[in-house]
Amino acid sequence: MIRNILEIPFITSGQYPDRISHKTKNADTAEFKTYREFTQLIRELSAGFKASGICKDNHVGFFVNNRYEWIATDFALMTLGAVSVPRGSDTMPKELKFIYEHSDSVFLIIEKVKQLEELEGHFTDENWKSCLKIFIMDRDPIGSVNKKYHDKIVFYNDLVTLGKLELKKEPDLIEKKINEIELDDLFTIVYTSGTTGNPKGVMLTQRNFYQNVVANTPRLQIDPDKGEVTVVMLPSWHVYERAFEYCGIISGLTFVYSSAKRFAADLLEEKPNIIISVPRVWESIYQKLIKALSVMPFFKRHLVFSFIKINQIFLSSSFYLKGGYISLKKRSFLRKVFAYFYNLLRFLITFPGHILAGRLFKPFREKVGGALRGATCGAGSLPKYLDELFNSIGITLINAYGMTECAPGILSRTFGLNTFGSTGYPFDNTEVQVRRKDGTITEIGEKGILFAKGPQVMKGYYKNPAATEAVLDENGWLNTGDLSIKTENGEFLIVGRDKDTIVLMGGENVEPEPIEDKIKESIYIDHA
Repeated sequence: MIRNILEIPFITSGQYPDRISHKTKNADTAEFKTYREFTQLIRELSAGFKASGICKDNHVGFFVNNRYEWIATDFALMTLGAVSVPRGSDTMPKELKFIYEHSDSVFLIIEKVKQLEELEGHFTDENWKSCLKIFIMDRDPIGSVNKKYHDKIVFYNDLVTLGKLELKKEPDLIEKKINEIELDDLFTIVYTSGTTGNPKGVMLTQRNFYQNVVANTPRLQIDPDKGEVTVVMLPSWHVYERAFEYCGIISGLTFVYSSAKRFAADLLEEKPNIIISVPRVWESIYQKLIKALSVMPFFKRHLVFSFIKINQIFLSSSFYLKGGYISLKKRSFLRKVFAYFYNLLRFLITFPGHILAGRLFKPFREKVGGALRGATCGAGSLPKYLDELFNSIGITLINAYGMTECAPGILSRTFGLNTFGSTGYPFDNTEVQVRRKDGTITEIGEKGILFAKGPQVMKGYYKNPAATEAVLDENGWLNTGDLSIKTENGEFLIVGRDKDTIVLMGGENVEPEPIEDKIKESIYIDHA
């Protein structure tokens, strides 16, 4: 049992010191780092940051995209009890300026000198005055940067050199800090997208992420002894990716950094065992798959579609027999018995087709590397047509649901109960309710707003008590703003956003998401 998030990489490094922790691919080369090297960099950065003045409760603007140094920096700031305020380096400078200023950051971490040049046109004199140091990962000439900032700039190679010297004075820095960290310490402030106004700063603690590691790692079923591989595409600063990386590090995963452009090629080359993804990835693969099927000869095309349907029936019935099904009303005992034997019969009849389908669809599975045993899909509800298709051809998609305010996990399906169309079950230590507008609890099959309570729920929005009170009550229940339905067997469906509901002239409520999902099944429509 880990004591806090900081302890995670050091436990893994002790178990698998020479295992590759991170692989970074450049134009023609690839750079490999072991878990021993990873934790050594964390030690050096921690000591270097400390010597540069970063200390407990300092807020640090951390505007960097996915890279090996990102996660090492994350742990280094954690070591000192500093509060990271992360965002991607490709974020508009105007938004970065708001985040830096609103978060009361006093240090700045960026990737390149060019990024600093872009920020110069937006940061005010007060912003620069408050900034005690500017840490830059890539060493470039700084001649184009205003000279009055030159003495604040520290390049990472100099920071690491400083850290090595400081570690000679205090070699047990990490061990001391691990013992000092409390689970209720403020860990990070993550700003939401701000599509309807300025972004809100979600205050997340060690406990919030600790809950996700404890509750989600078993659901991922990563075997630490096998040395599994994952390909990373989502932004590391996003809580979905960030929490997954903590789960992966404690499980000894090897992380391969990719991008949207390289992702499909990297799946083929790296042959990952598990990945996390978003529906958009699978929509793109779906469109390519449908186009490929459309040019097949008539008989072969219909043979493929027939086996997809057969395997879909087999999987649905097999999950039903394990207790995974969607029923939006309570049924009598006799109806349950009838349904059970009906699904048992379907399971037996389609079993031979399931075996044949496994062989028939092997070329499709090779398109994602051939070794993928599962992909968690979050950051948006997984449309049922994607759910059924990919699972039926042997690419296991596990639907998951959460939000930044819960760091992020609330619900997910599991490898054992992967019910088509369901969003899943609450994580351990998590309470979930579906409520009507008046606050009363809905019946099975009745739509309402999803509320969540547990150790993963945020402290609140930074310097925004009104917004906090609007979603978080005195008992710790968080109003997610999402519409949900509870099924007979305790699974939950996410069916839309409360604010997106369209009220027709006759008074009926319509959710746009199912309509949009149906529209996007067309190969001619990219976005709805």
